[in-house]
Amino acid sequence: MEYRNILVHLDESEQARTRLDVALNVAKRHGAQVSALFAPAVPEHDVAYALILDAEYRSQCRSDHEACRRALEHHFFARIAEAELKGSWRAASHAQHELLARAHFADLIVLGQSDPNNPDASLGNRLQSRVTLSAGRPVLWVPYEGAFPTVGECVMVAWDAGQSATRALYDALPFMRLAQHTEVVTFSATHKDQGRIPGFDIGLVLARHGLEVKVTELHPPPTVSTGDALLSHAGKSGCDLIVMGAFGHARWKELLLGGVTQTVLSSMPVPVLMSH
Repeated sequence: MEYRNILVHLDESEQARTRLDVALNVAKRHGAQVSALFAPAVPEHDVAYALILDAEYRSQCRSDHEACRRALEHHFFARIAEAELKGSWRAASHAQHELLARAHFADLIVLGQSDPNNPDASLGNRLQSRVTLSAGRPVLWVPYEGAFPTVGECVMVAWDAGQSATRALYDALPFMRLAQHTEVVTFSATHKDQGRIPGFDIGLVLARHGLEVKVTELHPPPTVSTGDALLSHAGKSGCDLIVMGAFGHARWKELLLGGVTQTVLSSMPVPVLMSH
């Protein structure tokens, strides 16, 4: 698989332009077309406004929303022209529905981490989790703060030989083929596997793809969680992309991210590519 169609979600947040820059940089590097979807992550606002706010304030909110949409659309096409890329723009009122519908036509989806200081962060997280676990496509999460001039030049892959990790690794092959350095990170082998070299098998598979990778086994103490160990090693390695499987568990009428996944996504220092 190659990245030829990238779908990026944009909204009224301050981080939208950083998210767009990341999508365009990845598209430029991989020769992809960019489809931008401008849609609020919180469609419940209109209902809330109707119940508790007066008509004048609701009208002002809609006016501000439209002004933001026009400014971002203008910025999008200006950046597309500057990068000499092809792109399309679409605005919608329901981000989750549109993202899941358009995911079938994307090789990569770019989403943004919610700012924890935003009062709507929990609703934004619900959108991002749903798309990550339901879209069936790799999702690139962009941190809510920081600038990321490079993504995928130094790749760190979290590997446990599970289904989600396997999906993420193969979905990330386009990044790894262009990377200057790729590291596969494993954790201490279980007792039954101690006769094998951790990560050797997947390292051999990647070598057959023409990739030179470093395999590192981590031995975190019992007091350090897997997620925290991954984040600590990512900071030390200087990677600009983390690749990992998205673990989730279902509850009534919603999908929630699992512990390790949530730990990494809540404190990620660099963009994270996830597959489920």
